[in-house]
Amino acid sequence: MPRFYIETDLAVDTTVELTETVFHHWVKVLRAQVGEQATLFSGQGGEYEVRLTEVPKKSASVSVKSFHPDNRTPSFNALLGQVMSKGDRMDYAIQKAVELGISQIQLLTSERCEMRLKYDRDQKKT
Repeated sequence: MPRFYIETDLAVDTTVELTETVFHHWVKVLRAQVGEQATLFSGQGGEYEVRLTEVPKKSASVSVKSFHPDNRTPSFNALLGQVMSKGDRMDYAIQKAVELGISQIQLLTSERCEMRLKYDRDQKKT
């Protein structure tokens, strides 16, 4: 069952409209159909099981079915030392680190790292 972060207040037995990012990923990318279930969490503790109830063209609504007080926040703080990489490799490394529960990322330099920051996007990384 897919699991998504949503910046919306959730409560059992309510209907909630999905945010644009959750709608895009679940309905457009994963091609969810009415009746499918997912897990939503808002970062305020616990998870909500929802069922997709309505999918007009550019939005979707879900029915909140149940609440589970599971706390998936890691019980540890992990620091990742990451050498700067070119292009999308750095973005991918940061994405995967966050998915694994890394709480801090320290950018490092090394003898063989690529520190020539040529583009605006590269400047934002620092």
